[in-house]
Amino acid sequence: MIGQTLIIMAGALLLMGSTVLLVRRRLLSIRYGIGWLTVGTLGLIGTPLLTYVSNRLDIFGFTPTGFSLGVFILFLGLVCLQLSISLSGLHRAIQDITEHAAHLDARLRRLEGDTAPRGALGAPAEPRDRRKAPPTPRDPERRTD
Repeated sequence: MIGQTLIIMAGALLLMGSTVLLVRRRLLSIRYGIGWLTVGTLGLIGTPLLTYVSNRLDIFGFTPTGFSLGVFILFLGLVCLQLSISLSGLHRAIQDITEHAAHLDARLRRLEGDTAPRGALGAPAEPRDRRKAPPTPRDPERRTD
């Protein structure tokens, strides 16, 4: 069990080192970097404690492997919950920005007195027949009289 403890602690140190490297290169935001440094620290401190506790769980009918798996699944569930919260916040921000852009577009149209429909990038929409591309030289419908 001591070998596993040392391997997990080395992995926690590797996680902390790679997190610092990614934050310094600005590939990982400081917010998430602090989170992963906390996870690494908990892994470094918690591994000997969990090893001690898992060896005494046979009183409750748990095996050390089952207990370790349960802790790991709990950790993954918490990471998924945190990422879902972050994603929800980003979704809300995108929705707010989209609504704000729509209100600005409506205000601009109202101020300009323009009620014509707009196409891509705010350009006036063209009638359907003008949107059709001219025939190419290989087009069988094109006549070369």
